[in-house]
Amino acid sequence: MSFLAPLFLLGLGAVAIPILIHLTHKERREPIVFPSLMFLRKVPFKTQRRQRIRNWPLFLLRAAAVVLFVAAFARPLLQGTVLGATASGAAREIVVLLDRSYSMGYGDRWTRAVTAARDVIANLTPEDRLSIVVFAEQTAVLNQPSADPVRLALLLDDLHPGAGATRYATALQLARDLLDQSELPHREAVLITDFQLAGWAGTGDVRLPAGATLTHVDVSDGPQSNRAVAGVLLDRSPANGGRVIVSARVTNAGPEDVENLSVQLDVNGQVLQTQALDVPANGSALVRFAAIALPAAPVPGRVHIAQDALPTDDTYHFLLRPIPRIPVLLVEHPDTPADETVYVRRALEIGRDPAFDVTVRRTARLGVAELADAAVIVFNDIPLPSGEPGRRLAEFVADGGGVLVAFGRRTGGLPSIFRDSLGSPTGEPVDRLGDRGGTLSVTAYTHPVFAPFASPRSGDFSAARFFRYRRLAVLPTVTALARFDDGSAALAEARYGTGRILLWASDLGNRWSNLPLQPVFLPFVHQAVRYLADFREPLNAYVAGQVLDIAALGFPA
Repeated sequence: MSFLAPLFLLGLGAVAIPILIHLTHKERREPIVFPSLMFLRKVPFKTQRRQRIRNWPLFLLRAAAVVLFVAAFARPLLQGTVLGATASGAAREIVVLLDRSYSMGYGDRWTRAVTAARDVIANLTPEDRLSIVVFAEQTAVLNQPSADPVRLALLLDDLHPGAGATRYATALQLARDLLDQSELPHREAVLITDFQLAGWAGTGDVRLPAGATLTHVDVSDGPQSNRAVAGVLLDRSPANGGRVIVSARVTNAGPEDVENLSVQLDVNGQVLQTQALDVPANGSALVRFAAIALPAAPVPGRVHIAQDALPTDDTYHFLLRPIPRIPVLLVEHPDTPADETVYVRRALEIGRDPAFDVTVRRTARLGVAELADAAVIVFNDIPLPSGEPGRRLAEFVADGGGVLVAFGRRTGGLPSIFRDSLGSPTGEPVDRLGDRGGTLSVTAYTHPVFAPFASPRSGDFSAARFFRYRRLAVLPTVTALARFDDGSAALAEARYGTGRILLWASDLGNRWSNLPLQPVFLPFVHQAVRYLADFREPLNAYVAGQVLDIAALGFPA
């Protein structure tokens, strides 16, 4: 017999409580009325108190109650050998629960687990029936109840440990259901596992049918240690044609420090760099490789360490990609001085990942080729085109393009082709010079444009002052993402076809507001352009069980 929670056995020290009670308990005696003792002589004498247990049956019952209470919390588990038929030779219904979680790949655990399952199969009688259940985070029954040893053994040949965590609750519940449906006189569940403590969550209410037994095979071993490459970070920069710095976090789940651990970086099958790393016991360390050139096309890479008892996590695979680029067309008014346009230009030019390919036009009359080459168009304080150019712009947005319109002193209203769907700014600009400018509050931090600023100390828009802005008379179909302190919309989003339009009620040139001077300006512009381009950060690595969107990777459906 073993215990699932042996630490509770420390509570056996509570057996001392009945001993103390019996040794220190004093019997109560009834007082006896006696006349005055003034005429009696006092004779001094000495007494010796002997402590001993007087009521043995009561003492033993109390001690047994404490021992049983502690044993219940320690969760005893009857351990037996997984051998042939019962003494009476009666038929058995057997459910083999085979743990195939990630930890079963440690050392030779899986080999011993499969051997234990084969031993159960080898000892079947023709009257027995056996079902194999594999479990980790998910549970599956491999077969209908059978006594065919050849067929059952073949089911084990193709099994291997998975990547999921251990979950005993669902496996035991399934075993209960299978045994409950059986009409055979003897029912038994055989649990083959390494007994991961975290896997027992939720098993408190699971009970096997009355009369069923649970036999376990423990394939765990003594003290364990494991080194793993837990993660890889890619810091890409467009400088010098594109460079990347690869950093990896290495963990050490063991009682001893690891010194001079060799960590190797491979790209496209070639070893590029190797570094030695010291990792503390039960801790982690970061290794940072020297910058390397980015490839022109995606290539596989990996960071790996020397193989240990769990080789699966000794290598971290990733995909090294070139920096994605978003083509942006920046449209400015011909009369706009350079000091008003420099903020948006510089914000887009220093984009790192993704980078922005910026084309500047100082006219609103855009050609077909310019629209075809752009993913996002920024109209910085310039009226949107009307007529045939406006129609082509509407088609651009309807086909999935993105447009950001900054309403400054030169913008005016929207052309009629957009006004029917979006509304339009009306009236003269609101002048807030007298009260030192208005402030802005974000109303939709869950929106992708403002999501990076949702957490504390990630950016403060309230520090910006807006001295002039236009009131956006938008339709109910347009969503206000941010508002000024007077309640009017500051940033509004509208959908046009499959594309998106962002309407900004002020300029972006440090004339009507000082937002371009605030730290939030650059990430705000970057996030707005990313959102309008429907840019999705490509993942460099995937984990087991994660859904992979093939279409997003550019592969044909």
